[in-house]
Amino acid sequence: MIAKALAGQVNRTFFSISASSLMSKFLGEGEKMMRALFTVAAERKPSIIFFDEIDSILRSRSGDEHEASRRLKTEFLVQFDGVGSSMEDILIIAATNMPFDLDDAALRRFTK
Repeated sequence: MIAKALAGQVNRTFFSISASSLMSKFLGEGEKMMRALFTVAAERKPSIIFFDEIDSILRSRSGDEHEASRRLKTEFLVQFDGVGSSMEDILIIAATNMPFDLDDAALRRFTK
């Protein structure tokens, strides 16, 4: 609710995303949806993208991680890196109850 109120106060387009909305049983669909999300946010900027329970997408990498979740995580990190240059005026906010379970690469990027 805080992220939505912030978007209203600063007059930005608001996107609220959960991990389940990005997951798909079809190979490559999750990555396509992630790219589409950032593309639409760039077209409708200034905008705010809010990821609820980001730990379900960006959990620390492990050897037994499923390939689809690894690709989705990689796509998120690639898109997030683009925010600083070609996609300025996009603010990314994420919420989690388990911040210590997040991937180190994601934590480094969120300090931006």
